[in-house]
Amino acid sequence: MDTLLLLGENAAENMFFFGFMFVVTLAIVIIVHEFGHYWAARRCGVHVEQFAFGFGKELFGFGSGDLKTRWSFCLFPFGGYVKLFGDVDRNNPVVWDSDNDCTRTLTEEELKHAFCTKSVWQRIFIIAAGPSINFLLTFLIFFLVFATYGQLSKPLIINGLAVDSPAYDAGIKTGDVFIEMDGRKIRRLEDVYDLTWYELPPQPHEYMILRDDQVVNIGFTARHIEYINKKGVPKSHGQTGMIRLNAIKFEDIVSVEGVPTEDQPGKARELLLKSMNRDILVGLPFKKERVDDYVLHIPSAVNDHLSDPDHEYYDRVLLSDPDNQYFLRLGPVEAFGRSLFLIQKIMVDGYKLISVAHKGLTDEPLIGGIGKISQQTARAAKAGIYNYIMFVAGFSLMIAVMNLLPIPVLDGGYLIFLAYEVIRGKPVSMRVQNIAMIIGLVILGGIMIIANVSDLISMLSDINSK
Repeated sequence: MDTLLLLGENAAENMFFFGFMFVVTLAIVIIVHEFGHYWAARRCGVHVEQFAFGFGKELFGFGSGDLKTRWSFCLFPFGGYVKLFGDVDRNNPVVWDSDNDCTRTLTEEELKHAFCTKSVWQRIFIIAAGPSINFLLTFLIFFLVFATYGQLSKPLIINGLAVDSPAYDAGIKTGDVFIEMDGRKIRRLEDVYDLTWYELPPQPHEYMILRDDQVVNIGFTARHIEYINKKGVPKSHGQTGMIRLNAIKFEDIVSVEGVPTEDQPGKARELLLKSMNRDILVGLPFKKERVDDYVLHIPSAVNDHLSDPDHEYYDRVLLSDPDNQYFLRLGPVEAFGRSLFLIQKIMVDGYKLISVAHKGLTDEPLIGGIGKISQQTARAAKAGIYNYIMFVAGFSLMIAVMNLLPIPVLDGGYLIFLAYEVIRGKPVSMRVQNIAMIIGLVILGGIMIIANVSDLISMLSDINSK
């Protein structure tokens, strides 16, 4: 009974923490999004009737009247919204008069501050400002973190090699510390990866390496490879074969020293425990429907947790100390470029995943419900301030992209209407807009239901597998 109570308490604590962090993160990102609409509206002379923190019944607030904004704090703290004055048909500017419980036509003075009377370009600016400020938030977080705290990076020592790769064939060994590349000092393994990954066709490079207190010079050329990764996405890049892993789950290991361990995490654990502090051959499914062999060095010093079934890392073997992370502070110019590159990479990778998903070529879930997102939020928060801040940046980027989808009720759908108005010179009729909004709500509701049902099925599957 005590055990059940303890499990219940732990579950309750986790649910509270997951929910709390999800609400906080969602509030931050959505409020920033709505502030973009608010700022742009005020710049264009549009009166903002209400800026609500949360949804539902107002708990308390201040302002309103005489073209002042009502700042409301509402019952359900899931983000927020802004209410623009005069968001009606400009040919029939009728609004609901809540004081007199009837409809009325906007006065000439009110029309000067109404959203519907602004030019199409001003309305585009107001609608686009929400997603734009989310993009800006993502960029600023990346830039400020990289330029002050630093970017999480891989140290210059490798702990793994892909068998039959260029580095493996050239004589690179686990434990090698890279000092220079083509005569230039390098700071992290990403300095090598950034060049060899994108350089097509691959070019030969010379490396100065520290091995057992001796300096060794080795040259080799990366290999251009094409394959389908585990998510079903086609990949094409240069490969050196040098890796720096943090951890491997036992359930992901296919073989150890040629002994099959697929779907046998207990056997993989047993074999690895016997092979600490030396190079060992491990089979891993790093590509879809293909297993690659890697020479790995697994230090016993960071794997004391394997004797403790209650440890959070009990299900994986560590190849490096998770508490000893390496952060490289970037200069302003490099931080600027790296931030833009990271945003572009996330969006391109997301697009590629969507492009294979609609063809049924991946089992990777594209959307997560409240449960999955709150779990990821809490996991990032528990991992430390760096991980959480970077998660907020990524979440802000996701909100920006989602809001730009061409679905009515989202900013992207509204921008489609405005684009039509630019091309045709007249707005989409209110009847068509209202029908489209209903369809958009159905689509959005369906997406949310599918995402949350998928979360529930995933959670039940996890429970049944334990």
